[in-house]
Amino acid sequence: MAASIEAAAPEGWRRGRLCTYRGPSGGGGGNSFYEMADGAEQGCIVPQGAKELYALSGASGDHLTVELTVEPSGRFEAVLSQAITRKPYPEQDQLLYVLRPDQLPVQPGAEQDGPSDPTPAGDPEEAVRLFRQYVRKRADIQGEEELLPPPLAAAERAALLADFRGELPPDLVALYGEADGDDEVGLFHGHPWFGLESTTTHLHHDYEWKWTDDPLWAMAGEAEPPGVIRRWVSSPSPNWIPFATSTGGDYLAVDMDPGPAGRPGQVIRVGRNYHPEPAYVADSVTTMLRRHVAALDRGDYWEEDGYLDVDVEIPSYLDDSKTHWRGEGPIPKKPHRIHTLVVDEVKSLDLEAVRRAPYMRAVMLFGEGPVDLRPLLDIPLEALRLHLDAVDLHQLAGHPTLRVVQLSTKQPVDLSALRTFPRLEGLELSGAIVQDVGTVADLSGLLSLTLSYEQWQELDEVPLLAAAGLGGESTLSQVNEWAARFEVNELGGGYEYFEGRFHSDD
Repeated sequence: MAASIEAAAPEGWRRGRLCTYRGPSGGGGGNSFYEMADGAEQGCIVPQGAKELYALSGASGDHLTVELTVEPSGRFEAVLSQAITRKPYPEQDQLLYVLRPDQLPVQPGAEQDGPSDPTPAGDPEEAVRLFRQYVRKRADIQGEEELLPPPLAAAERAALLADFRGELPPDLVALYGEADGDDEVGLFHGHPWFGLESTTTHLHHDYEWKWTDDPLWAMAGEAEPPGVIRRWVSSPSPNWIPFATSTGGDYLAVDMDPGPAGRPGQVIRVGRNYHPEPAYVADSVTTMLRRHVAALDRGDYWEEDGYLDVDVEIPSYLDDSKTHWRGEGPIPKKPHRIHTLVVDEVKSLDLEAVRRAPYMRAVMLFGEGPVDLRPLLDIPLEALRLHLDAVDLHQLAGHPTLRVVQLSTKQPVDLSALRTFPRLEGLELSGAIVQDVGTVADLSGLLSLTLSYEQWQELDEVPLLAAAGLGGESTLSQVNEWAARFEVNELGGGYEYFEGRFHSDD
């Protein structure tokens, strides 16, 4: 691989660099380029041998990262690992070493109360009546009845439900007494409805929560309206039960364990495009059906070539978000619905308005400053990113909910106030100038820590971490030196470091 990089190098190159990875599904990505003598970068194709290397590593069915640098002299360095990976855009200058993959942060959903009203909002009898109306009205519009799979025998339905490790709402159960799904018709919001066996045996939870997903940042979001859906990261909950799908890997699901403002059996959208925030559809399958019938009565549909599309509003990831605000300031005077605030090009900013944002969980500020951070003490902030010339963390002393902080500064930061954050689990300092990096050794609750190579060198005592990050530019020999500092349990896996020369000409 090193030789092929050298053979394809353009004139005037100084170093060739290959960063590539392959995931469990066989997909992958990365970045490779030539560093030129003038500091510019030129593209570099992945060299021959990568496929064979994946196979030889024994990691063809799991994640594998390859970091390789080559010099014109023939000298090369490489790091291969299933535990070390490069963080995705926009922070590709950060390496993440997953030391304890099973030690993940507790998700907010696990700490939320259950619904204040634990009874389903749906009505089985009304759901059946509405379903029959809906099917009949569709037939009237199209001139013929759609062929739906007949319901399974009552005993077979009862057996499937008895063996099901979860629970379905009574209104959805009642619909399975009318038909066993819709055989790709797409009755509900254009989503084909699964048969009962598929709904109860194939939960479609194909998402596994990992440190490589930036969990502390991902779980700062919340679905709208707040408190209705528990704050799980996408679909780890066995109580989100998909019953219909779209062609894009998304699902309609019934939520049997909602948040304090929700109702069991409410309908939500989950899947690839609804990670980490699902979308709330209706308080029940019954209500969803009522809206479909009403849309047909209003004439809100179109029919073409035997396909009937019912125009019922449904939340989409493509909708303009009213919960995320990004701009250069000032902050909106009515930020009540804002969950994530991003302010670019900060020169001087008044954060007073955020005191009126009861659901703001993530704040990101970029620019020069200064910024008085004290208003952030009055909101349930969990994720804070500050890329400012100077930061005074003492203005946030004792913040009760902050879980992850990222700092990038031009002036030294006093980290002592971090000891007063009872929930702090993630800290990223590689872009900051800090007064005493040793302070982090006192943060007993820390799970994830990212420092520059120089900062790691200054740290005498390494905390017991689940994930460690290396930010900024570093040689692979420095990566090897950094990684060797950590104790890795049997779940975390390790890495291999190689160095050598593929020919002797200098």
